[in-house]
Amino acid sequence: MASGDRVRVERRLSGSKVVYMHHGIDVGDGTVVHARPDDFRRPLAGGRVERTSLAEFAGGGTVLVTTEPSPTYSPAEIVARALAHVGREGYCPVVDNCEHFATWCATGERSSRQVDIVLERISGAAARVMAAVSARGLLSTAAAGAAERIAIRTALGTTVRLGLRTLVPTAIAGEAAALAAEWTAHHAGRSAADSRRAGEAAGLATSAAACALAGLPAGPGGMIAGALAGAAVWAGGGLATKAVTAVVQRQSRS
Repeated sequence: MASGDRVRVERRLSGSKVVYMHHGIDVGDGTVVHARPDDFRRPLAGGRVERTSLAEFAGGGTVLVTTEPSPTYSPAEIVARALAHVGREGYCPVVDNCEHFATWCATGERSSRQVDIVLERISGAAARVMAAVSARGLLSTAAAGAAERIAIRTALGTTVRLGLRTLVPTAIAGEAAALAAEWTAHHAGRSAADSRRAGEAAGLATSAAACALAGLPAGPGGMIAGALAGAAVWAGGGLATKAVTAVVQRQSRS
């Protein structure tokens, strides 16, 4: 680590098993400037920008360096920007958290990859549920037709009907799996693009598997048809998600 580095350490939300990354700016003299809530048990109750020792910032955890997005300013400028705000009051985990502050010090833009991941997946769940609802008739007919054709040739199963009771929970479960995978990949230090791909792969697999299980009563043909329908729901929702994500990111960075 060096002066001007964006540093981060893993923390755990009070009273839960949810982990997140706490971010700050390394001043280079054994201290770190970081935004934090006054009470970590009440993150919505306000906070401030503080300068503390590196040991206090770490809290016994392993301190890592953040390199993405690439810094716009020199190390000296980054430190100066951070120091200029020591004592500034104000903190919000959604729009003004530690990562927003550290990223702003380095790039001039307020952004938080952790917030983006959560908001994107929430909007993605809504988009995919809408896609499931709108595509219900088409997917049900396609799945049933595929199963009937297989049944006629192999005498395995009859039909597969994927209605809202299957498609909506599947869309939500897929986004939940995607969120967990993307969050884990991000915390492991993988790039935003790699983390996103990990999330998409997990979501697709979960959606396909859930719908395949719904087609189990119709036999192997029904499971195949169900898996294809689940994949279609995920892919269809992805188109709507891209549009929603762009709006969410603009609002969170404004």
